[in-house]
Amino acid sequence: MTASSQYPPTVVDKILEVTLRSNRYAYLAVDEAGAIVNQGGDTAALGLPAWEIGENILDEALFLSGFVPMTRDYEVIEACQVGDATIIDVHLFRDQDHIWVILVDKTEDMEWQASARQKGNELRLLKQRLQQDAEADGEPHTEFDFFESLNMLALRAVDDGSFERLEPVCETFRSLYPESAQSVKALYPQDKFPFVENFLVDAAEVWGDPDDHTRLRSGPWVETGADGNEVALEAIALNWKGNRLLFLEVLDESYEFRRSILQTGREGALYKNILEQEVRKQTREIRAREEEIALRLVCAADSRDDGETGSHIRRLGLYSELMAKNLGWSDAAAEEIRIAAPMHDIGKIGIPDHILKKPGKLTHDEFEIMKLHPEIGARILSHSRSTLVRMARDICLCHHEKWDGSGYPQGMRGEEIPLPARIVAVVDVFDALIHKRVYKDEIPVDRAIEIMLEGRGNHFDPALLDLFVELKARMTEIAFDYSNPIGDEFDDDMTLIGDIHLPRPAD
Repeated sequence: MTASSQYPPTVVDKILEVTLRSNRYAYLAVDEAGAIVNQGGDTAALGLPAWEIGENILDEALFLSGFVPMTRDYEVIEACQVGDATIIDVHLFRDQDHIWVILVDKTEDMEWQASARQKGNELRLLKQRLQQDAEADGEPHTEFDFFESLNMLALRAVDDGSFERLEPVCETFRSLYPESAQSVKALYPQDKFPFVENFLVDAAEVWGDPDDHTRLRSGPWVETGADGNEVALEAIALNWKGNRLLFLEVLDESYEFRRSILQTGREGALYKNILEQEVRKQTREIRAREEEIALRLVCAADSRDDGETGSHIRRLGLYSELMAKNLGWSDAAAEEIRIAAPMHDIGKIGIPDHILKKPGKLTHDEFEIMKLHPEIGARILSHSRSTLVRMARDICLCHHEKWDGSGYPQGMRGEEIPLPARIVAVVDVFDALIHKRVYKDEIPVDRAIEIMLEGRGNHFDPALLDLFVELKARMTEIAFDYSNPIGDEFDDDMTLIGDIHLPRPAD
């Protein structure tokens, strides 16, 4: 049996009425036989067993003994002990299908009440001793300034919105709130302290239920006394034996200690933020140096070829970065592929000049030698702990693999091919098609995309190719509007290897 997915309005109202407090709570729903059909809240923290849906709990839940099945619509069992140290109030009510059991943790409240009773007993004994000592000295002693010793002002709420003072006033409040020490019956602390006026809105909810013994705390606020010194205060509202009590407490040096801890924490957070900004700055500088080193190495290797200039390798990085960002990669990962992608053909440094610089078609044997450059590049970039270099290694080794497994050097297929290599395979072919090479003329962008679409699902990852087509306008901007940013740093006569993902055919 399972409970309905939506509680009846009566259940919702009662849950809100009983549980919207500062106390921990749990709830159960059982049928007439005592089997659980629903449960929730903080059951473990209340010391309850880990009951399962459908389990009959009447033998274990002794606090329900005699109340299930219910004979009335609502029952309450106060101060029930469960486990070794937990005290709960149990509220039972029924709807048309189930009996709902709301368990409200009252341990702290009960401990506070027991402590208060103990303190009261101690004070009565102390007052008796003081009275006896005073009578022995011939000077009757009639009152003991309990609240003065606790550095607080105790008030009792009156129906007209005013408050009555309960005990003599401590010296701090004599200075901070002079009216409280005068012999007036009606006090209005909400007029003196605007913070209290706001707090009384919440206090009214606690005071509205005489059986609610929650201690509602305002949290600290600061007032300035007549001497110009700041005083930290806290308001506490509670019900006590039919009285609605309001305590205004002067916080001691522990408040200053907590405030200093908080200030230290804020300063630590600020210092951490400054450090993080510095780390990001240093990371950007390191990444810029990595990029410059990578580009210079690629340019040095590519100077042996009669292919493209430095703008090609930078465009390749920008194409790849754009693809990565539109795939949802982080900025750091997209930045890495921008730097790693240009190193895709670094293995050509191991290819003989007579093959690398040949302007015409390659023979079968020459092409077989040319096909070694992915593995040469992968060996150059192997055994690095840098994520950037490891990505570059994957791109070097796998950028000639094809989606259908017909590529080289390992014949990988589909998602076996690392994603960065699949991205570079798409953008590298695009750049090779639309730019002139020593062995071919350039073709228009639209014609290049038509050719690439013929390879959808066999040469290229279909999803990546579709994304590339969606980004056609931005890719075209990079292809033709991007000027070579390293043109002034390298010899204008330096040539770089072009891409041969669509390799020069063998004779």
